[in-house]
Amino acid sequence: MAGCELLGTLGIAVQGAITVVCASAMLAVWHLESPRRPFATWAFDVSKQVVGAAYGKCWNIVQAEVFARFLRASIADQDQCVWYLMGMASDCFVTTALCWWANSLMRPVLLAHWGIDIGNYGGEVPVVLSATGMTSMRAQGRRKWQAAMPAPSWLQGGARKWLAQLGIWLLIITLMRLVVGLGLFVFQDSLYTFYSGVFSVLHITGVTGKTVFAVLVFPAFGDTLQIMVQDHFLKKPSSEETHLDYEAPILQLPSAI
Repeated sequence: MAGCELLGTLGIAVQGAITVVCASAMLAVWHLESPRRPFATWAFDVSKQVVGAAYGKCWNIVQAEVFARFLRASIADQDQCVWYLMGMASDCFVTTALCWWANSLMRPVLLAHWGIDIGNYGGEVPVVLSATGMTSMRAQGRRKWQAAMPAPSWLQGGARKWLAQLGIWLLIITLMRLVVGLGLFVFQDSLYTFYSGVFSVLHITGVTGKTVFAVLVFPAFGDTLQIMVQDHFLKKPSSEETHLDYEAPILQLPSAI
């Protein structure tokens, strides 16, 4: 069975092609959303995805190289395209779901304790309701809103807020990828057999065909889905969606007399 070289000429060329696909998907998501974010806000949001995606691509390539070279004794089981397809599939579905969960878990904590509102790069502060307003919202079955701590001085300014959010996002990606990578390592035998079987079922045996499928065709679907999902939870929620579940002490404003 022919093996792939992800860092060969063909592999790099196909990586360039999938980059164009991903860029088009990001632009399409922004163009089709309603209401559409201002360009500057969208640029801040999408740049977090771009950096995270580039980081993820490098991670998947290195992971495929390492797994292919050091985890399989048989040369027949050292196909980098199989390892890359395995990494991409887990990345697009499992890692994305875990990152969504981690981001949702961290969002209210960051806002309550450090004033970091994911997707917010301006100076807006979430509304802090009075006791009367809180009671009214509970009566309507809405979740409690918590008071947000003001952002510290070193986090003032759009660029600094973006850098802080980017660092948090990369930390989340790293931790979730380590968890997924451990799972791939533990179940490597079964997973390698399954994903190599995908190429067999599709009758893809040549290096070119496997490289194009693993690096371009499947990611064109998987990355587009990932972009849509990540765009949803990396941007600032709409006013209808904004709520916090974190049980931090509530700072209540005096009720209007």
